[in-house]
Amino acid sequence: MRTKMADLDSPPKLSGVQPSSEGVGGGRCSEISAELIRSLTELQELEAVYERLCGEEKVVERELDALLEQQNSIESKMVTLHRMGTASIRPFRELMTSWT
Repeated sequence: MRTKMADLDSPPKLSGVQPSSEGVGGGRCSEISAELIRSLTELQELEAVYERLCGEEKVVERELDALLEQQNSIESKMVTLHRMGTASIRPFRELMTSWT
């Protein structure tokens, strides 16, 4: 019998680990530690943690896909900003070198 994500709160060893309402994004790692996983002895607990980790993995994959879709746009904007910065600095650089 597979354990549902809602059953994650029922095992005593997992009672302090609540699923994040915001997902995994924002640079945060899973709240499930390696020590917690090593301490699990019941199959039901292991299945619950595994299912939760699979859910977190799907969230991370969606976030990564979204970032990869934006990568070219972000890189071209960075190049444009760099060119704008270089162009706006050039008159000051010329002025400074003429004083020396």
